[in-house]
Amino acid sequence: MNPELRRNLWLELSAHRLLATPALIGLVSMLILVNSDGRGYAALATVAGFACLVLLTAWGSKMAADGIGDEARNRTWDAQRLTSIGPWQMTWGKLAGATAFAWYGGGLCLLVFIAAGVGQLPMPVLRLAGLIVAGSVLCHAVAFTGSLMAAQRNPGTRSSNALVWMFVLLSVASSARRWLAVDQGTVAWWGASYATVNFVLVSAVAFAAWAVFGAYRSMCSALHVPTTPWALVVFLCFVTVYLAGFTSLSNGSAAGLVAIMGVGVSLAACYGLLFMEQTGAMTLRRLQMRLNRRQWTRALQELPGWPVALLLALLFAIGTRLASIRDGGTWAIADAAFVFWLFAVRDAALMHCFAFARQPRRVVATTVLYLALLYGLLPWLLKAFGAHALADLLLPFSVEYTGPKPAAAAVQAVVAVSIAAWRWRRL
Repeated sequence: MNPELRRNLWLELSAHRLLATPALIGLVSMLILVNSDGRGYAALATVAGFACLVLLTAWGSKMAADGIGDEARNRTWDAQRLTSIGPWQMTWGKLAGATAFAWYGGGLCLLVFIAAGVGQLPMPVLRLAGLIVAGSVLCHAVAFTGSLMAAQRNPGTRSSNALVWMFVLLSVASSARRWLAVDQGTVAWWGASYATVNFVLVSAVAFAAWAVFGAYRSMCSALHVPTTPWALVVFLCFVTVYLAGFTSLSNGSAAGLVAIMGVGVSLAACYGLLFMEQTGAMTLRRLQMRLNRRQWTRALQELPGWPVALLLALLFAIGTRLASIRDGGTWAIADAAFVFWLFAVRDAALMHCFAFARQPRRVVATTVLYLALLYGLLPWLLKAFGAHALADLLLPFSVEYTGPKPAAAAVQAVVAVSIAAWRWRRL
């Protein structure tokens, strides 16, 4: 058996928990049946479904995040990284082991939900059960990956786990009713109609698989197992095609819609990776060393994810321009794609201006502060003094993207990159 899985099972599944959990669930089930006022198994199924959501989705996500966060704070994570356990064994050993008790209690509630709900609830109980399982795996893997990346940046951090826990709780509280009473309508995707519950179930399974694979790739990075960034490119293209399928084709060609959606998806991934990945002078020096030695494969393995997403966004922006030309210039948003890309270059360079300090401290917090000034306070002050045109040049959102807007974005990007390069040469 996987040694990491066995260790977590010993920690999570004590004899007391194994015996007390089904007894407690059985007593609560009997209490609901006795006081159901004629609703019988329908009331029991509803309560069991909500309990399963809370145990698996919310609590399980916290346990998945704590599987890495607690080890990093207790300073045992570095010792684990030195063992002979591979990245895949470590990934699924922690994902399945750290959440074992949540799966045990939530699984029992899920069985009660299926047994009491089939034939009693006006909804596809079995498919909803599959949706709960797939959604829980997705949440666990995302929480695990976020905690792992946070531990690489700062081993003593606690904020990521708390944020994941709060986010999952809010998501469960706001969508639990919709999950348990999913609309029996249809979803339009790429011109075809699909039953809502079937489409959501397949989507949840697909994204859960991607999340688990992403957790594995993050573990490879944590254990210094070399990988190339092809998986990130494939995932961003998958998300792009998936989201573009919900857009009406009446707005333009399919290729143009995919290109526009790709710009947004790639830039969102670029910002997320920029703030979550390890960055700084050491990362760039390793990459520079590989390039100087013409070790192209090793250079790709040392390359962070955010420049890959930024480059992919540029390719998609070029695709929007080509689609605009082919469609007779009707794609006015094609100009906006390059403006948004230039602002992303500016923001990435700004962050590295702080990361290239001789003693960098709180790089992410400082970058967020300056971005808030650039996107919020400074344009607001300019508009307050009547300089609306100048304020619009500092923001990527505008009705018109022609004229001075691309030039202003390019100037800001060049200035930020120049300052970052100057600070890099001074190291």
